Amino acid sequence: MTRVMELDEFQAAGRLAAYVGMRGEIDPWPSLLAEDLCVALPVIQPRGDLEFVIPEGPLQPGPFGTSQPASGERVRPERLDVVLVPLVAADRRGNRIGHGAGYYDRTFAFRLSQPTPPTLIGIAHSFQVVPVLEPRSWDVPLDILVTDKGILRPKPPIGED
Repeated sequence: MTRVMELDEFQAAGRLAAYVGMRGEIDPWPSLLAEDLCVALPVIQPRGDLEFVIPEGPLQPGPFGTSQPASGERVRPERLDVVLVPLVAADRRGNRIGHGAGYYDRTFAFRLSQPTPPTLIGIAHSFQVVPVLEPRSWDVPLDILVTDKGILRPKPPIGED
């Protein structure tokens, strides 16, 4: 998490969102709590997207083994400055695979037609970075990928900048 917290984008963020890790994901939540940062966490919505809530009180079990706030201040996704995004795999172009439900892609679909904010930062073990993932039209790419080996800032393919 040190690499993430040293990023200019992270340090400049007024509104930050993260997640509580599960199933082997890197878990940023304990480090963010230790730093006493005000962080919104995702709450899975029945309509198939995420709502972000700054927790007021303990977290509760959510769908699919997640932990999420029971109550707190809601923050609209487009009002966030930085979002730490979980992943199963990612490539150097910023494409990612999550656990397959598409919540982050649906929530941040507006990013497909406009640049940041928020800045989407994936956190991964270096072995989760694969040579190439073929994105679908609805996949929302990462802006930054942070691993135990370094920081990747994906560039758009030639002709798409």
